[in-house]
Amino acid sequence: MAQRIGNDDFAEKVLKFSGLSVVEFYTDTCVPCKRMSPILSELSEQYSDEVFIAKVNAAYEPDLCEKYDIAATPTFLLFKNGGEVGRFIGAQKKEELKRLIDENK
Repeated sequence: MAQRIGNDDFAEKVLKFSGLSVVEFYTDTCVPCKRMSPILSELSEQYSDEVFIAKVNAAYEPDLCEKYDIAATPTFLLFKNGGEVGRFIGAQKKEELKRLIDENK
């Protein structure tokens, strides 16, 4: 399952992670976000040893949303070794998300 994180542990869990991190900015009322949840859970299990997959509730983390210029949900940010290496907005098919992970890990 994708781990829920916030401003307090974002740097430790994402920016200091030595490999690829995928972070979804979501809200509880976002229907596309809800559709992504089982996909993220599956990918989290599949890539458990190599990719950190996390979720940030945008409604409760305005500082992170401002820092990373999050204007819509779901927004996915890919970080590698502390730096942003990719971003996409909107629900994605599992195959597309898997391709993005494989290209960046």
